[in-house]
Amino acid sequence: MSEKKFKDIHASRRAILKGLLGAAGAGALGCMVVPFGTIKSPSGKKKRQKIVKGDKLVYAVGPNAGKEIKVSDLALNKGTLAFPKGKEEHNNLIVLFHAKESEFQKPTKLNYITKGFCAYSAICTHMGCTVEWYPEKQFSFDFPHLFCPCHQSVYDVFHGAKVLAGPAPRPLPQLPLMISDEVIAAAGDFDGPIGPLPGGK
Repeated sequence: MSEKKFKDIHASRRAILKGLLGAAGAGALGCMVVPFGTIKSPSGKKKRQKIVKGDKLVYAVGPNAGKEIKVSDLALNKGTLAFPKGKEEHNNLIVLFHAKESEFQKPTKLNYITKGFCAYSAICTHMGCTVEWYPEKQFSFDFPHLFCPCHQSVYDVFHGAKVLAGPAPRPLPQLPLMISDEVIAAAGDFDGPIGPLPGGK
């Protein structure tokens, strides 16, 4: 084999190897983007549509997604993710649940609750993950609570969604509720800022 031909083959192999390494790196980066992308709001710097009095709540997930949530839909100790109708965006995601009114204590805003229905922002104040509703015992918490699966923050739904465990720096904002034609609706906007704040406060 001539020296020139050998050099050409070697150069081709080196180019292919570089290409494969580059593709592998891009693939690894892509894999990293997927989970991290679920933590932050996909809307970026887009201004959130404020929730106003009368905005009816609809299911955010499942076979009934987009359907209005009626009072009769959620029995005691049942919860769901919801959106204000027509304002379905990440930072408007709501966790709605039904419990005995006698269970709620201050600093919960008791006037925000209607017929035992209560709602908080579903966006964790730590890193912006979606919190989950746990009506039964989990860990050492044997009462209904909200749990963030990303970093294990736990919120007390009966005491203003105060933080019981994990790195969340503050409670979840509460949403005032009302009933409109047997449909659960917002009576105004959240009582505080949504998700993580600059500086982690």
